[in-house]
Amino acid sequence: MSEISDTQTRIRVFIYTHIAEVGAPPTAERIAAEISMSVDDARASLEALAVNRQVILDPTSREIWMAGPFSAVPTRFRVHGAEASYWANCAWDMFGIPAALGQSARIDATCADCDAPMRLEVDRDTGPSTNEGLIHILLPANRWYADIGFT
Repeated sequence: MSEISDTQTRIRVFIYTHIAEVGAPPTAERIAAEISMSVDDARASLEALAVNRQVILDPTSREIWMAGPFSAVPTRFRVHGAEASYWANCAWDMFGIPAALGQSARIDATCADCDAPMRLEVDRDTGPSTNEGLIHILLPANRWYADIGFT
């Protein structure tokens, strides 16, 4: 892994601030405008952040696909916070979003096995409203990035 530059740190902070405010990551063009840089430099910075797994880029568009715990694309896990709604990458991340934002949330998810809808409330101080349920993690953590889209 390479070192993160001050500019990349500023971009990363902007990415997460933007997601928290609007529920989706910014485009490279939006990052360029915010940081006062060219779009090519913004794209190069995103590529550098991807090397360090600070963000995961869409394999085709090279825009932000994931900025853990947030997903840029719809998933089975929708988290409704105080200011916006967010897609979580996985069941693990659906709990990470309220924790990262420091706020209570409602989670609408579907079972990966039977597609049954599930609704969970997460209180910022006490956590999930129930301890019922099961989350199945398909792969050990050391294999997640072999195919992060599958994981």
